[in-house]
Amino acid sequence: MPDIGFESPYPVAVSQVDDTSWELTHTMTYHGRTQTFTVPIGQTTDFASVPAVLTWLIPIETGVPAAVLHDYLWRVCVPAGTLAYRDADGILRQALGTLGVSTPRRWLMWAAVRWGALTRHHGADGWWRTAPGVLAITLVGLPLALPALCLLPPTIVFWIIERAWTVVSRPRTSRT
Repeated sequence: MPDIGFESPYPVAVSQVDDTSWELTHTMTYHGRTQTFTVPIGQTTDFASVPAVLTWLIPIETGVPAAVLHDYLWRVCVPAGTLAYRDADGILRQALGTLGVSTPRRWLMWAAVRWGALTRHHGADGWWRTAPGVLAITLVGLPLALPALCLLPPTIVFWIIERAWTVVSRPRTSRT
């Protein structure tokens, strides 16, 4: 078995599909402890669903290959029944480590995706096994996130103004 990690993590080759999603233009392979995952050409990704107010705490730039892998695991492997959400999330944490993401940051990201799993069909299956760790990391990370929560209301107001401006300033087409 090859070493744990990506065969060639950089660059991740994608083309933009729309405002929030991209599509792989080259395959990407990750070797885990016991499994190898190949993300195929055409697989879509949103990279990471990090709320805007938390991007200072959890920037995704370093972890792009891991985020693409995680999207593939959640969108393909979990629905196919070859992996559980908790396993996919553990692989994300491991993959982030192979990319040099710090231990505190990758554990925060892991806890965030574990919370996210609760919103998925069957995402709560076995969730209790990771709950103590998720809760502990959440409690430790909460003081870091509180300043960001103060920025949430003005961020929402700005987002509304930005969206309204886009609608109002959209060029009008004439009907003939």
